[in-house]
Amino acid sequence: MVRINLCSGYRLQGKWSKNSYKIMHLLGEGGIGKVYKAVDIKTHKIWALKISNDLQSITKEYEMLKRFRHIGLVPKVKELDDFYYNNCKLYYIVMEYIEGKNIKEYIKDQPINEKASIGLAILIGKIFCILHKHNFVFGDLKLENLMIDQKNNVIKIIDLGGVTPIGSGIKEFTPLYDRASWDMGLRRADEGYDLFSLSMLTIVLLLKGECISKDMIVDKLLKKLKDIHMSSKLINLIHKGLLQRSITFEEFLMQLEDIHKRGLYKETRMFRVDKQNMVINIIFTSSILLFIGMMYKYVGKSNWF
Repeated sequence: MVRINLCSGYRLQGKWSKNSYKIMHLLGEGGIGKVYKAVDIKTHKIWALKISNDLQSITKEYEMLKRFRHIGLVPKVKELDDFYYNNCKLYYIVMEYIEGKNIKEYIKDQPINEKASIGLAILIGKIFCILHKHNFVFGDLKLENLMIDQKNNVIKIIDLGGVTPIGSGIKEFTPLYDRASWDMGLRRADEGYDLFSLSMLTIVLLLKGECISKDMIVDKLLKKLKDIHMSSKLINLIHKGLLQRSITFEEFLMQLEDIHKRGLYKETRMFRVDKQNMVINIIFTSSILLFIGMMYKYVGKSNWF
């Protein structure tokens, strides 16, 4: 298996499209390959190229990105193609390049408040709901895969490689958000899997990205929330979500929205407003409006999926 290590200035041409791209620099890497910033040599347009030697995984992600393009919160895709590198065939997706930071980088540099944290969790939950209605779960959740699109002031999910049909085994996962790693369920695709992931994401955001050891028990996590004066109403809801008992995914999301709307996430309602949190709240609102707009535009259309 060839090691993918394209240097700046490297040129590649798709076997089928014949489109040529020049590599600019590495953007990141994941379980199935690497993502590079690249420029179309003919049009000079900037793209992100996800490159892998795993045809099955990258084809699956390409199909998921196309299938859920109408959500409006995933990158647009241009093409799937292949090329030879060091006498080995590699496959790549050409997708929209998003200028901005991922959520992990963002909250590390500019911590966000509780309202914005819960707002982000709600937005991700709404996207999960769309997947569930079409018999998929998101699966591999991580902050690095949530990008703030600075140009359009929205949040986008840049990796759908973990999206899995309900009933199938989860193959791509991040231990922190994986219920099996916490001995709280099977590594199998169902709504409960995403419910656990979303509940853990909410904790991570509220703790402002604080490092969480996977050998830490749930009770200690909940105590951390209590220590920063989160309300018992919010803590109890998150606990239910982690246990995946006596509550459905949609019920969890509705109750989280109610807590967010009514400001019931802290024991005290004396909140400090600052410029940075106003920015992230604007981004959250823009993302929700885009999401609702896309749902309204395509609702009832039989050719959506």
